[in-house]
Parts: sequence; structure tokens; C-alpha cells
Amino acid sequence: MFLEEHDLQTSTKIDDLEAKYQEIEVFTRALFDDMNDAERNRLETIKHRFEKLKETLFQNSDHILSHAKHPDLGSAQKALREAQLNMMFDWEQFGLTEDMFFKLYQCHRNQLIGDADLKARATLIQQILAIEINLTLLFKIRQITP
Repeated sequence: MFLEEHDLQTSTKIDDLEAKYQEIEVFTRALFDDMNDAERNRLETIKHRFEKLKETLFQNSDHILSHAKHPDLGSAQKALREAQLNMMFDWEQFGLTEDMFFKLYQCHRNQLIGDADLKARATLIQQILAIEINLTLLFKIRQITP
């Protein structure tokens, strides 16, 4: 139901991604509507922490990429890569995979490119991934809450 490898290809039609997004959104809406206030508050708190981590990971990744061709920054690059590894450990504590990070980061990068089709595709994929992340976070909440 969620993204498959072929959905991430540029040959996938935007209409197909839009239909998939709508199907997933309708399917999961009831689950989120059935949350009680305590769950909703915990989810919002965890989502806030997650978003801050995601933003920091994206910034760090952008910095690593932009300076990858400068070997004279070796120690600084090493420190950035070490920080990235530590943050990825935190990422996994949310129940998310490295593959999920790479997909989200690719969407982030594609939205910075001027091509309208690529931006639209990245936005839809990012919306689908956001639902998947919210489901994972909700599962984590329900897993640790008695």
C-alpha cells in the first residue's frame, strides 16, 4: 500500500502517485481520528522532536555534500560524519530506517531543483512518507504506553 520501488522512479505518473496518496490518506484517517487526547499530545510531542532531528540531519547532510569536494576540510568533515552517525542512531530510535531517511532526504533535495515535475513528485512522495512516519510514531507510542 505504501511506496514501492517503482513509485520512486521518475517514470511513475504524478496522477498515479496522487491516487496512491489519496488512498493511503483515506485508509489511515480513521486511525488518527480515533486517537484519544493523551495519545494525540504524545504524538505531537514526539513529532516535534522528530522534525527537529530531521531538520538537523538534512542541514548536516547538505553541509557534508557541499563540502565533499574539499579535502582540506578533512577534520571538519570527519566531525560532521561522526555527528551524522550519532544522529542516525537517534533517528532509528524513532523506529525509522536509514532507507526512510534517504527517501526523505532525496525528496528534500528534489524540491530544491527548479523542475516543476520533479518538485511535484517529491512533494507527493514526501506526503506519503509523512503518513508512514506518523503511523510508525503512533505505533511506538502505543507500544510503550500501558
